[in-house]
Amino acid sequence: MIDLLFEQIRKAAAEDSLFKAKLLKAYEGEHRIIAFCKVCNEKGIEIYPMDLADADESMYAAMRRSTNGGGENSPHLNWQEEAFASLVRDITGE
Repeated sequence: MIDLLFEQIRKAAAEDSLFKAKLLKAYEGEHRIIAFCKVCNEKGIEIYPMDLADADESMYAAMRRSTNGGGENSPHLNWQEEAFASLVRDITGE
C-alpha cells in the first residue's frame, strides 16, 4: 500500500514542479512529516504521518531480516536510510 502511495507522490512530483517545490519546502520545515502529508493530501494523495512511520518500521525490519540471515548476528543498523528520506531523495533526483 505505502509503495503505491510513494509511487503516486514520485509521479506527481515529476509531472508538477509546483507540487515538487511544495514537497521539498515542507521537508525542510520544522514539522516536516505533518507538512509533507498536508501537501500530499491537498494534491489528492491521501497519506498520513502514521503511514510514514509504518513504512520506516517495515523497511528497518526487512533490512534486519535480510542482513546475514537476521537475528542477533546482523550488524547494527541505523535509521539514516528511512523510507521518508529515501522518498524525498527520489523526488530531488539525488
